[in-house]
Amino acid sequence: MRKVEQLIRDLPDADAARRFLGQFAEQHPSQSEKLLNQEGLLSDVLTLVSFSPLLSTTLLQHPDYIWWLGRKRLESGVRGREELLESLARFALTNSQLEPQVLFARFRRRELLRIYLRDIRRLATIAEITEEISNLADAILESALERARREIDNRFGQPQQTDSKGRFTPSGFCIAALGKLGSKELNYSSDIDLLFIYSAEGKTAGGSRESVTNREYFVKLAEYITKLVGSPSGEGAAYRVDLRLRPHGSLGALALSMSDMIRYFKTEARAWERQVLIRSRGCAGDTDLFKQFIAAVEDLIFSRKETIETALENVRRSKERIDLENINKRGFDVKLGRGGIREIEFLAQALQLAYGGRDKWLRSPHTLISLSR
Repeated sequence: MRKVEQLIRDLPDADAARRFLGQFAEQHPSQSEKLLNQEGLLSDVLTLVSFSPLLSTTLLQHPDYIWWLGRKRLESGVRGREELLESLARFALTNSQLEPQVLFARFRRRELLRIYLRDIRRLATIAEITEEISNLADAILESALERARREIDNRFGQPQQTDSKGRFTPSGFCIAALGKLGSKELNYSSDIDLLFIYSAEGKTAGGSRESVTNREYFVKLAEYITKLVGSPSGEGAAYRVDLRLRPHGSLGALALSMSDMIRYFKTEARAWERQVLIRSRGCAGDTDLFKQFIAAVEDLIFSRKETIETALENVRRSKERIDLENINKRGFDVKLGRGGIREIEFLAQALQLAYGGRDKWLRSPHTLISLSR
């Protein structure tokens, strides 16, 4: 026990670490004994539970994650989206009895054990940590899209459109990320802000039910994806999904065709809505669709005619709009408060709007890169 106390005494919440050890020994006695004999892994586990009550609960509920962490804890480098997709596929095979919502929530929490440990141990930079958290969200969204598409295809058949020669071709679909996910700066508790774009209007081929329009199909697809990653399960949702940044906000359709999306941003979108697109990218599905969309509206976002005064004023109005929504909040808010993260992001975006029309090098979606440039 002296060895354990030496590991615990300098932790930020030593009592939490002691409570975990007691609960773990009571609930999983054989695994507790095994853990006490692996000093390096024990130190990492105690550090995690001292920093995070959520991850402490995760390890008590799923003790097998400790041995998985033992294999992964010394890995270096950022795990990319494709690598995480492969891990998720293996996780799904060994947990095939789980509902998809539970599966995604559990996989995310297991991966956060590894990411958070690298963060605490300072084995990666802030930019690398937020990129990996973002890659994890991308992988879960891609997997959710595949599951949802199989389900909706079975009901209505595949969505189709006609090409220039009048032939039927499959319709494409893309999930676009905005905000922190759009710039690959997602943090541990961020919402994910999404747009859903499909290639063109048309009709489905017909399945177990009647054929429907592409609009109906892709709205149902977007709803199902949102349910898979955003609906609370017995262990919570994988993510809080925010769809309010879509055209017309909460009143707008969940999914829009490429032409309708472009038309909206060219004719109706307000300055703050165009500003949102500074931090955006395709994160799942046919990401070339998003590249086509952003190429069509990029000159509206970064205008050569923009002045510093106008850019600052538009961004200031965006910030004031957010401040009004949070006017009754008490205490210091590190994200939305004075001098907080949002003000830093908006200042970087104001300078990008002011100068990005004449200098494409400044158009990076990543805030830290933008500030550096």
